[in-house]
Amino acid sequence: MHIANIIIFNYRSCKFLDLELSREHPNVFIGLNDSGKSTVLQAFDLLLGNKPKYSSYGEGSYKSDLSNSLISIEKINAILENKDLPLFGFSDDSTLIIGKLVYSDDEVEKYIDLNLTAALKWSIECNPTNVLWIAKRYYNNRVQTYLISSEADEPLELWNATQATINGKIRELAITNEEIENENRRGRFSNFEKIRAVYGKLNCSLKWVDYNFGKSDKDVFPSFSLFDWHTSLEEIISTANAIMQEEINEHIIPIKQLANDSARKAEEAINQKFGEISSIIKEVAKEVEGISSKVHFDVKEKISDIMVTKTNSDGPIHLENQGEGLKRQIWFSLIKAKASTQEEGETKFVWAFDEPETHLYPGAQREFFDILNKISLGNVQTLISTHSTIFIDKSNLDKINSVKKENNGYTEINFCKDIDSIFLSLSVKNSDFLFYNKFLIVEGDTELYLVPQLYELYTGKSLIADNIQLLNIQGKNKWNENKRIIDKVLGDFKKSEDQLIFLFDNDMSFEIGRGVVTENMFFVGEQDIEDSIGDEVWLNILNDYYQGILEFNLEEINSWKESVAKNAKCNDYEKFYPILKKAIKLKCENSNIEYDSVKKIPSKGAESAEFLLKFMNTENTIPLKIKEAFDKLRV
Repeated sequence: MHIANIIIFNYRSCKFLDLELSREHPNVFIGLNDSGKSTVLQAFDLLLGNKPKYSSYGEGSYKSDLSNSLISIEKINAILENKDLPLFGFSDDSTLIIGKLVYSDDEVEKYIDLNLTAALKWSIECNPTNVLWIAKRYYNNRVQTYLISSEADEPLELWNATQATINGKIRELAITNEEIENENRRGRFSNFEKIRAVYGKLNCSLKWVDYNFGKSDKDVFPSFSLFDWHTSLEEIISTANAIMQEEINEHIIPIKQLANDSARKAEEAINQKFGEISSIIKEVAKEVEGISSKVHFDVKEKISDIMVTKTNSDGPIHLENQGEGLKRQIWFSLIKAKASTQEEGETKFVWAFDEPETHLYPGAQREFFDILNKISLGNVQTLISTHSTIFIDKSNLDKINSVKKENNGYTEINFCKDIDSIFLSLSVKNSDFLFYNKFLIVEGDTELYLVPQLYELYTGKSLIADNIQLLNIQGKNKWNENKRIIDKVLGDFKKSEDQLIFLFDNDMSFEIGRGVVTENMFFVGEQDIEDSIGDEVWLNILNDYYQGILEFNLEEINSWKESVAKNAKCNDYEKFYPILKKAIKLKCENSNIEYDSVKKIPSKGAESAEFLLKFMNTENTIPLKIKEAFDKLRV
């Protein structure tokens, strides 16, 4: 289960924020000091943390985490209504954190085996498929948790009701046994099965309802940890628990299952005994129709301590007694170990890192971000607050959130749309950092649209995700001018020949001369990219484009390619596209079709790229030289 959306109301500088989050990539928050980055991470702690810190005004307290200027409950409800969420009915004096949690079908199967509270089971059943909404309200030194559940117009809260109350509703609504679904198809109806039947008879709608975590409920929600470089022993042990969870589960799950089975047997025995003495109870408490119990055997698992053995120590030493430097090193190594053993799976942990680059030199920062990237692909969802240009350099641009304070003193967050927004958010200059690792130079508008699609088809990642900038020199005749500009811009950085990969039509090699060609230059086709595309691909493209008008065959396409000039600079009419256009015109004349009445094949820009990409949809349809250029980019 991971967080897909968090909505923050009235928390410090975060008067109102609505954030969409990625599961498989680090969610990066950048901005100047005091912009609200740490506050955003702490809001996640308020939602999912075990012991979140929140200050309210009260006796002996002179500070509060409540925003100074509150967004009213009316405005909160207007926002929720716009998101098709139920409304709240409390007053304005509250911090409210709302989270949309998303889980997989495999996780649903695991929930069946957990001894969940009726409140959580009912919420899971009532919400849209694989979605669970949870909210936390902080006010007057109190905290209240809510779930979205289907509830009657006059609230009953049957998930918190006694068996007698539920049975009373069954009788009141005249619900028959046939109307109650018995999931096991044997034995007595459970309270939950009766609750479902009762609500099925009533006029219900989705509402926010009060919720208290049950002991097994916490196994459903992801475990949240907020890390910085002031790492405590408790946080190190928490990290160790996360890393060793699979090893712990191997031994603890059978014990938990045994405990649940034993609890059910004990519950049946106790309830049988209650049944035997029910008449005695009724004599004393005449209004009581029946009495029953719920039994849960609590099985807790955790690493309780960490010991280290040092080269100069006489046996294991408690890590608690070691210096902060060693604690940080152990914590870093545990996270690194988590990445090295990471496998894809359901999200079990949400880890937030507040300026993790602190005390790390640039190379270590790059390594640490790679580690966070790797664990994000497994069962850890990551959130990062950072000033590090290295972290930003290695992030997907569309996963970077720019955090800033507006003139009114409250935090606003926007996705970074381009490099300019990165520079503005961090108040950096061009000389402070170079965002891209490498540059791919192409010569025209068609390649500008075509190449990124082919790269993603070939590698499974976008150019931006691999920190590659695509540059268009806009024609062969501008080669020398643009090459000088590029070299000048990159002159103060790493050698440009190491950063620049050139992907051109082969006719460019005749323009610039073989003497200046380097191993980073790749030339496609006999003359251009079009004649390098496979005959079968062209056959599919043309027959689809002219379906019902003209029909083409492989012999024709092969003959047109044979007509392309080889190994020399040539005139335009000796290249594939002009040859193809001329052949289409001749084919129309031979078929008594007015050439001007048929649609023409696009020859440049996005339209041309889309024309080609329709059937260049597998890796083996990408010309070899293009794949070689992509391989060089990724070295």
